[in-house]
Amino acid sequence: MAKQLVEMLKGEFDPKEYKDEYRERVKEFVEKKARGHAPRLRLVKTKRKAASLDKILAKSIESLKKKKRHVA
Repeated sequence: MAKQLVEMLKGEFDPKEYKDEYRERVKEFVEKKARGHAPRLRLVKTKRKAASLDKILAKSIESLKKKKRHVA
């Protein structure tokens, strides 16, 4: 299943399509700290945990299949 998912995701990588949110938060934290402000720390909410890797892979594959159907 993992191999199938990787095959479906093959393609050109364009880093401009992604945003480094972690880096932005750290930079913001450091800048506020440097200005003498006490930055407010906040918890990042996480998605609920999946039951198993098999289910996650199956959902990912199904999602990619649906996207490819809509594109074609």
